[in-house]
Amino acid sequence: MTLDTTLNARIIDFGRGVFTDLDTNEPSPLNLRYLNTLLMRWSMSRPDFKVDLFRLVDVLPTLKTDDAIAEHVREYLIPSANRIHPSLGWLIGLCKSPLLVPLTAFLVRNGVQQMASMFIAGHSPQAALPVLRRLRKKRYAFTVDLLGEFCVCEPEALEYQQRYLDAIDTFGETIPSWQEGTPIVPGHAGEKSPVCISVKLSALYSQTNVLNFERSVAILSERLTEVARRAKKYGALLYVDAEDSGNNSMIYESFKRVFGSPEFIDFPYPGIVIQAYAKNSEIRVQEMLAFAQQRGAPIAIRLVKGAYWDYERVISAQNHWDFPLWTKKESSDAHYEHLSRILLQNHEVCLPAFGSHNIRSLSHACCYAEHLGLTERDFEIQVLYGMAEPIAQAFMERGHLVRMYIPLGELLPGMGYFVRRLLENTSNESFLKHTFFDTEEVSNLMREPRMHTQDFQALTIAPKPDDLVPIQLQNVQPSF
Repeated sequence: MTLDTTLNARIIDFGRGVFTDLDTNEPSPLNLRYLNTLLMRWSMSRPDFKVDLFRLVDVLPTLKTDDAIAEHVREYLIPSANRIHPSLGWLIGLCKSPLLVPLTAFLVRNGVQQMASMFIAGHSPQAALPVLRRLRKKRYAFTVDLLGEFCVCEPEALEYQQRYLDAIDTFGETIPSWQEGTPIVPGHAGEKSPVCISVKLSALYSQTNVLNFERSVAILSERLTEVARRAKKYGALLYVDAEDSGNNSMIYESFKRVFGSPEFIDFPYPGIVIQAYAKNSEIRVQEMLAFAQQRGAPIAIRLVKGAYWDYERVISAQNHWDFPLWTKKESSDAHYEHLSRILLQNHEVCLPAFGSHNIRSLSHACCYAEHLGLTERDFEIQVLYGMAEPIAQAFMERGHLVRMYIPLGELLPGMGYFVRRLLENTSNESFLKHTFFDTEEVSNLMREPRMHTQDFQALTIAPKPDDLVPIQLQNVQPSF
């Protein structure tokens, strides 16, 4: 059984309207983002050069001298440049000249810094304030993430925790006083505060490991408590990010321990993230809905597709584990819609936040909410800063609260994030690539996704508490 024909037609019509708006929302040719977009478009048509260029970007933070940068430019780029045209390889080879080495290093550093600034709002909370104020002025909400996902020692973990505390102080003391700090969508639960922070728990404890589950959860809960306590002081909102499968069980348990405690029962809409590409994501959704009911106060649930597919594939193969994620992208898209419906059906106990750049996925959420008689105050849209502003603008202009996920940090720790965003922008599977760079028909992009046969057979169905909305497996269809 597929979606109701009338509802699916409404989703397609809604999405077509969004696509129509994208042409008018693209940046001006005088905008730096437009020039960077042209560079990404050019690199997509030359996959070998793109891979070598991103290898250079990835290693750049370790290159301390101009000579080292110029040498790596020649080593990484000349072979693929020659395959494009010998003259391009010859031009890059000129950077070995002693007179051109400083210029080459300057251009590479400056170019990468400019590209990184598309995705990273600043090196510190103070430096990010102008960006955040500009976004609020344009009627966008935000959540700020401090770059850094793992730590190798306890001093580093405690330093990372202190960075969160300092960021909350900076934002909490400044942003509410802005004229732009007033609610974007009055009455929306996501606008109880203009300040919102996203936390990566694995960076708060250097010995986080599922084999050390109880101690890991105890220390992560203790350190998350300190961050939540500081956020509560300012009335700020807070999300706890999901990570890879090895850490997620500890993350979810820590979240429940902290926000199920008496101290934080009145914390406004604490947020947790669930990844639709995980086979057990429906179990997680039901677990968190049951937790919200037990807590007696609603939570926020950010639904995303997931960003660790390649990492999980490698780790699973190395250890001969079953792969914990869907094998096909379309299966993730189909399951995303399935979970979206469950969240919207349970909006009394959760604030659904739909994190995606897929216009079909976002249109489905908006139209299903409309189908249930909900309003724009009952859910929100979330996108990554620097990746999808035309999409964000199209949904914002339709009255939806759109929250941008904004990373902060120095270039060195941020380089991994930067490269992942570049790959996401320019991969063959990227929805943004199809949206802005290809002429693929909108009707194909807006068709209802189906779960592939091998994924459908591995579908994990959550045990359903008696007081939760029934799960309708028939809504998630295999694809043949």
